[in-house]
Amino acid sequence: MPTTPRGPGPVAAVHRIFIVTALLCALAYAAWELREMARTGEALAGVRGALALLVAAGTGVYLRSLRGLGAKLTPRE
Repeated sequence: MPTTPRGPGPVAAVHRIFIVTALLCALAYAAWELREMARTGEALAGVRGALALLVAAGTGVYLRSLRGLGAKLTPRE
C-alpha cells in the first residue's frame, strides 16, 4: 500500500505567495502616496508613504525568515 508523502503540502508555498503579494501591495501604496506628496505637497501623504515603506521592509524581512518553512512544517519521523 503506497503511503502519502508527509509534509506541509502547499501551505508553505501559498503562504509565501500571500507574503509576496502583501509586499508588492505595500510598495505600490508607498509609491502612490509619495507620488501624491510630490503632486500636492501634502506632508501627511509623505508620512503615509514612509510608513508603507517601513511595512514593506518589515514584510521583506519576514519573507526572508521563511526560508526552510517547508522543513519546519514537515513532521519528523
